[in-house]
Amino acid sequence: MPQEVNKPLIFLQAEKDADEQPFVVVVSNRSDLNRWLRDSSPALQWIEVEGLLDDPEAWALAAQGEDEVPLDVVLSEPGREFADLYRLVDVRSVRDVRVSMPATPGFLRALRLAASLGLPVRLLPGQPSAEALEELEAALAFYLHDPMVEAPIEFFHSALAWMRGAPAGSLWSVLEEDPAIFQRDQIRGSQRLLQTSEPYLETALPRDFVPGYFAKLVQQGAECVTCPWQQPCQGYFKWPKESYSCHGIKTIFMTLQTAAAEIGRDLAECETKPA
Repeated sequence: MPQEVNKPLIFLQAEKDADEQPFVVVVSNRSDLNRWLRDSSPALQWIEVEGLLDDPEAWALAAQGEDEVPLDVVLSEPGREFADLYRLVDVRSVRDVRVSMPATPGFLRALRLAASLGLPVRLLPGQPSAEALEELEAALAFYLHDPMVEAPIEFFHSALAWMRGAPAGSLWSVLEEDPAIFQRDQIRGSQRLLQTSEPYLETALPRDFVPGYFAKLVQQGAECVTCPWQQPCQGYFKWPKESYSCHGIKTIFMTLQTAAAEIGRDLAECETKPA
């Protein structure tokens, strides 16, 4: 999603007014979506849309006009909502659309359909269950090998780039959960709780949460200390439960590392072949 460099993004509820600072507005009903689709503020970076995928009239509105403000369509139950993604086909012809979803059991159907429609995906893994980890492995294989995948699937896309030597940033920033960059104070805390049945946090994480939390994990001797992927992860998978085992996550990273090495070998072979 577009973003001004070195300026934090403020996430606002639909009824609030914004100033000149870059902001994202969060909408959950058709009238608010319609209002912000008509907003011409250059500070508006994108609209985060929640709970409207089952409203065909909302997406008919979004498929009109030439304002081009991007949309981030957030699924809360991707295993149930996936079929409604077809409503975004006309919308993506007039504006950028991304689909965000938690890695809860059943998400793979939504991810596959979003990819087949050419939509980029932000997959919020949180602390995945054993069942969700199986789907994550299948989702990674799909991302790496299926020819229909043309748009990025995060976090796989940036993690693979990091393993190829690109400065992709930590998972906290890639998945837009670093409170130093993405400020959700004025709404309802971290999106991480999309993956649970618990209510949203009432208070936001402090701005310096990520470096402080990661330093605490290292000081306490968590498995982050010996993890080869501690830099891109920065303790992402240890929040909110520090006791969460990253064994399954390490398998995901190992597969990405293998893929990165294969890409490197293929590129090297191409460079040595005569023209």
